[in-house]
Amino acid sequence: MSQGRFNWSLQDGESVLWQGRPAPRCYTFRHWLQATFGTILYLASCFWLMVGVQLVRSQGYSWWLAVAPFFLALAAFAVGPGQLILARLRWEKVFYALTDQRLLVRNRMFGSKTVSYQLCDYKKMKQKQYGQNLSSIRLFFKETIPVTLECIEHPENFLCHLPDNDSIEEVSV
Repeated sequence: MSQGRFNWSLQDGESVLWQGRPAPRCYTFRHWLQATFGTILYLASCFWLMVGVQLVRSQGYSWWLAVAPFFLALAAFAVGPGQLILARLRWEKVFYALTDQRLLVRNRMFGSKTVSYQLCDYKKMKQKQYGQNLSSIRLFFKETIPVTLECIEHPENFLCHLPDNDSIEEVSV
């Protein structure tokens, strides 16, 4: 992928060693178990809502019989199908670049702010494998919160440019 497409603001003398973005299906469905439970809960709460509305209208039951499942359905939608939709929309805004001096991460849904991490502050990393050529990489830097590069295809292309490959800790899925 070309540097012009990502529009990185590089410092003088800085060059891009690697750039990429998450694999779309992996990024969207990385929390698939949570989305499955949320979707099941959403469908059940929608059924409860439908029955509750009918009972309130025809039988004169308390209006809480319809309000409680409504809020449960909203919460379940956010946990289930809503998170899949949000992840897919967010994927379009996620970009990563590794230069000879910094790691650049653009991971904002609104706006295009780029977060920069100095490679001289790099301490270690953890790698979570999703398959032979697909993994998420969590990088630790001094005095900052860890940053995770989600669902990178062919992570070895990224890892070979890190300053210290001795600090790799693999986590299996």
